[in-house]
Amino acid sequence: MIKSIKIFLKKFYKKIIFKIFILIYQKPKLLKKNLKDNSTKVYKINIDKNDYQIFSFRNGIVYTDSNDTTAYISKNNFLSNASMQYFKIDKINSFNGSISKNETLFNGTPKFRKKFSGTVLSLLSGGAAKDNFTHWFTDIIPRIKIFSIKFKLKQINKYYVPSIKYKYQIDSLKFLGIKKSQLISSEKYKHIQANHIYATSHPCYHLPMKVKKWSLNFINKAYSKNSYKNKYKKIFIDRDQFKLIDINNLKKFKDYRVLVNETEIKNYLSTKGFQIIKPEDYSFAEQVKIFSSSKFVIGLYGAAMMMLSFCKKNTKVIEIKPKLGGNEFKNISKLLKLKHKQINLNPLIKSSTPQNGLLLCPIKKIKREIHNLE
Repeated sequence: MIKSIKIFLKKFYKKIIFKIFILIYQKPKLLKKNLKDNSTKVYKINIDKNDYQIFSFRNGIVYTDSNDTTAYISKNNFLSNASMQYFKIDKINSFNGSISKNETLFNGTPKFRKKFSGTVLSLLSGGAAKDNFTHWFTDIIPRIKIFSIKFKLKQINKYYVPSIKYKYQIDSLKFLGIKKSQLISSEKYKHIQANHIYATSHPCYHLPMKVKKWSLNFINKAYSKNSYKNKYKKIFIDRDQFKLIDINNLKKFKDYRVLVNETEIKNYLSTKGFQIIKPEDYSFAEQVKIFSSSKFVIGLYGAAMMMLSFCKKNTKVIEIKPKLGGNEFKNISKLLKLKHKQINLNPLIKSSTPQNGLLLCPIKKIKREIHNLE
């Protein structure tokens, strides 16, 4: 009973907030097909036979919930096709729905608006990019390349990004000459306005599994300035997550992604000359150097495998993964001509999240794939 009352009060409070902000800021509208909005422009560009758009908003507005909804609103209060509205397929995956379903059309923009002078380039790309290393490099960074095909970056005063709470986010932008003082975090400011706002269409069309070769070439060229020589020839990516689970109560941790025999695997690979690497122990620049110098990489399916983007042609890769996990990293290897093998495993206990599960990887499977690659 008390729980039901709390839920009701929460929903009621939310409705009141929406109504108050609609009085402050009008709800945006959809532009009818026979009308033109003179405060916006759309530029069409092509990169390696992939079509993209750059959206330009004079006195533009951006609203985001820092997760599923991003609304680009013109000076004339029209909602742009640059907007994003993600809807869940399952616990992990989402799709970008029709602009007519953008949340702001129904509930407005229920946050106070912060005005910024100058020109802002928005790199927003859905909630996954706030915390996920892979999405940061497939969804966010390549937008800079798209923009630079038509315009010069020096005209941008500020960059609107999903988050700046992780060091790799700040470091990866610093590599590109973008200072921390130029960053606006959507976690701090969810509703902004500027003299001029630019945005781009999604680099891989909202499908990280289909990251484009031009995108990988861009980040590789941008970050791989040099590498360690002969220092990290063979590496195993250590997630070090076995310590997070209770071996006597595996069912409780069935939705984790953990190699339950991780210690055994590390011990075996150490005898074969592999160095055990915990990426979080290194700066982003050091991680790039490590992977660009490696000739053989073994790791569990996960964000750290995005670093394959910095590996050289013919690098050998063994990816250990849940059978229902995606093939985004195998796709990266294919585009960069890496020699990629997968060990697909059924979780010990069925996970409610397809990409996860407690995995037991027999050493003999690793031995076999190492032999196949040699």
